[in-house]
Amino acid sequence: MQLDLLDRGERYVTGIYRDGDQADFRSLRRFGLIVKHRTVTAADTLVLKLAPGGGQAIRISRQR
Repeated sequence: MQLDLLDRGERYVTGIYRDGDQADFRSLRRFGLIVKHRTVTAADTLVLKLAPGGGQAIRISRQR
């Protein structure tokens, strides 16, 4: 996911919420939630790993 929609020259903090590494709806395995925080800029790209049938939520806030 490219972040070029963000303002250039600004830094942002992300909160990335995703399924656990072994999650797979086909086997009804629900292995937790992984939360990661990362500082990003408009020049960064996020690589997203999606579990089968899963998803992610990403919160992006301007760093103060």
